[in-house]
Formats: sequence, C-alpha cells, structure tokens
Amino acid sequence: MPNDTTQRPNPLDLPAQLEPAIRAAADQLETDRNLPEHLVHQLREAGAFRLLTPRELGGFEAPLETTLRVYEGFAHLDASVAWLVWNANWGFLGALLDDAGNARIWKDGREPVFANSGMPGLAEPTDGGYLLTGNWRIVSGIDRADWLAVVGVITHDGTPRLTDAGTPDIRLFTLHRDQLTIKDTWNVSGMLGSGSNDVLVEGALVPDELVARFDLPARIKRPLYQGFIPALVFPGCSAVTLGVAQAAIDATVALATTKHTFTGATLAESAHTQAVIARSDAALAAARLLLRSAAHTLDLAGHNAQPVTLEHRADLRAAMSHAAQVSREVLVAMYELGSSTSIYRGNPVERLFRDGMVALQHANHSAGFFEAAGRVRLGIDPGVPLF
Repeated sequence: MPNDTTQRPNPLDLPAQLEPAIRAAADQLETDRNLPEHLVHQLREAGAFRLLTPRELGGFEAPLETTLRVYEGFAHLDASVAWLVWNANWGFLGALLDDAGNARIWKDGREPVFANSGMPGLAEPTDGGYLLTGNWRIVSGIDRADWLAVVGVITHDGTPRLTDAGTPDIRLFTLHRDQLTIKDTWNVSGMLGSGSNDVLVEGALVPDELVARFDLPARIKRPLYQGFIPALVFPGCSAVTLGVAQAAIDATVALATTKHTFTGATLAESAHTQAVIARSDAALAAARLLLRSAAHTLDLAGHNAQPVTLEHRADLRAAMSHAAQVSREVLVAMYELGSSTSIYRGNPVERLFRDGMVALQHANHSAGFFEAAGRVRLGIDPGVPLF
C-alpha cells in the first residue's frame, strides 16, 4: 500500500498541470480585467491556493522556497495568474486562528480563496470583536475572493492603542466578502487580469475568532509557522517578477531566430544580441538563487526550531530588492532587443514588459527596502513596520 508521501501531489507540478487552462484564458484575462471564474475554479480544485495551508485543513504546508518556485512557474505562464495565486495563498491563517475561526473559514471543506492588503485600517473594540473600517487600494483578486485579510490598528476613541512595548497594537483581520464594497478602479497598463480593484469597509464586525496576532506564536507548532509569519507573504511578488523576466528572455530568444536586422542577418546572429541574452540569463539565474537561498534559510530555521533573526529577514528583503532590480533590467533589455516588434500587441514581449513593469511597482519592491536591509547590516533599526 503506498504511503502518504507517494499519494500526496507535488505542488511544483501545478504550473505545468494548469498550463493549458491558463494559455486558453490569456485573451480573456486582458478583456475582462480579471481572472475568469472557470480558471479560478480550476486553480482552486488543483490546489494552487493551498500551498501554505496546514495539512489538517487539506493544504500542502509547503516550505517557503518551494512556494516561491511555484509562483515563479505560474509567472512564466502569465503574470496575472501568478499574482492572484500569490495573493490567495493565505491559508497559513489556519495556523494562527483557533478552531472556531478555522471552522468559519473552512466550514465546507473547500479551500477558501483569499485576497489581502498590507495597508492598515482602523479597528475599534466592541462586544465579541472589533468594528473595522478602511479603504484599501489595489486589492488583487478581490472579485474572486471568499475572504479578505487585512492589517488593522486597534484604536480607542480614535487613538491607536499601544502594546506593552510601546508600539501600535496591529492585528490581522479576516472579513467575509459580503462585508465589503468593491470599487471598479483597475484601469491600468499591465497585469489587467489580476482584477486589483479597491475595497471599502465601513464598521464591519470582525469576531474575535477571526482576528490573529503577529506577536504571539502560531497555534500550530510546526516548522513553517514558527518563524516570522509576514515572511511567508513578502517574497512572492519577487518570485513573480523573476518568472516574468525569464519568460521575456525565452520569448526574445524565439524571436531572434526569425527577426532580421537592417543588415539582413537575423537578430540571433548579432554579437550584441548574444551578449545581452547571456548576461541577462546569468543575472536572472543569480538573482533567483539568492532569493531561494534566503527563503531556504528561513525554512531551515523552522526545521531546526531556531528563531528567524532580524538579519535573516534583512537578507530576504535584500534578495527581493535585488531580484526586482535584475528583473527590471532584463525586461528593458529584452524590450530593446525586440526593437519595433516589441511595441505590437500580440507579441509576447510587449505583454510581458507591461505586466512585469506593473508587478515591479509593488511597494515590496521599493528602493527603501535596500536601505532598510543596509541599516540592519550597520546595526541600526530598519525603520520599517513588519520588516
């Protein structure tokens, strides 16, 4: 009789398994400015949204390094799909919430689809929970989500409540989609299929069992959940940009064999093209290895029951910023190599360039995180919340 490890599917197989469905929906993603509902259903049924979900709730409970590889694999197929898969993988909430909270979210046995935002709202204590108010911008996948997870600052009479350490009391709130209003604002140049609309919440009641804390150990005492929980979220966007940049290189290599320059030779025969492709491949591979190494360090700390240090987190942030910087350089290089071909819709590089540049605008890729990582290296406080 096969054991559990042979029966359990490998999450790394998910992008290849879902590639036909993703390719078939490519045009609809652009026209609908959202993922088609049938594609979300296929992703859900395959397990793409349960990468970080505890095993007892039907999840893979995959290491962070593995999860990043899955995101990158999806991004090589489509940036918007990968972006939604990343944003929907908040199943680690099952390790933070108590049984009553999990019973609400996983009550029908089906993997929930989450959307999330790291921008803070305001939460006022009330009987049995909190009244949450906020206006969240660019909430990817919100139209297809069952639940919204957001950060909230606990207030009393409009003033932030402080912890014993003297810092604002920040917690994680989970709301059902019928508690919020979605505003159609996603009129953008790239990653149209991510459906990143705005969300308005006005005094929604969030019961205590759907409120999680960052400053307490996770309820489930297993390696994935014993480190710095926000680190399970942050690097996903960087893995997506690496996948998009790799797809741009691959598309440019395919173009180079047929596109002719003004000399009559193919683009592939140009020494400049050859050098740019080689440099871009090498730079991207190095950035990928650095990001995975930083993630593996966090995974290893969990397995060895060791703390995830501030230095570990700074290394992860620096690897993310480096991945973003290299991805941007590669996307520009591929766009330039394609010359006029790159500007036409229908050419893969044109869409990859648009999508990649939008992904690189995410706050997690801002230049300030290089500075924060440098401050840690110099023995100075990073100066960034939830660093």
